Amino acid sequence: MKDYTLKINGHTYNVQIDEVNEASTLARVTVNGTHYEVEIEGGKAAPVVKPQVAAAPKTANSAQITPQTAAPSAPVQRPAAAAAGAIKCPLPGTVMAVKVAVGDTVAVGQTLLVLEAMKMENNIDSDRAGVVKQICVQQGATVMEGDNLIVIE
Repeated sequence: MKDYTLKINGHTYNVQIDEVNEASTLARVTVNGTHYEVEIEGGKAAPVVKPQVAAAPKTANSAQITPQTAAPSAPVQRPAAAAAGAIKCPLPGTVMAVKVAVGDTVAVGQTLLVLEAMKMENNIDSDRAGVVKQICVQQGATVMEGDNLIVIE
C-alpha cells in the first residue's frame, strides 16, 4: 500500500493505492475515504493517427451536403490570478442566471447567481457584504469547482 497527498486546484486529496493487479492493470484506490477500482494505462502510449481527408465523390452535389454546426458556447472569463474577494464556484455546473450587476451593493446571504449542477438549481449566495467589482462568468457558461464567479470588495 502506498499513500500520497495530492493538491489539485488548491484542494488536498489523500490517496492510497492498496493493490495493483499487473495482469489486468486494475488497482484498488482510496481517495479521501472513498474506494475506487481504477484501470491504469501503462507502458506505451497509443500511437497518434492523423485522420486522412478524402476527396468528395465526383457524384456528390454540394447542395446535398449540409454542414453540422454546433451552437457557440458562451465564453468564460477566467482571471489568471485568484482575485481578492472572489466568490468561488463550489461545484462544476452551468450558470443559469446572474442576479447582480457590476456596481451593485450586496448583503451577506444575497443570491448572486443560480448554478445548475447535477440537474438541480443551486443559489450561490454572497458570504460578505460589499460592492460587485467584477462578474467573471455569464449566463450559459460552464464553470468548474474553484473558478472565480464574482468579485466583491
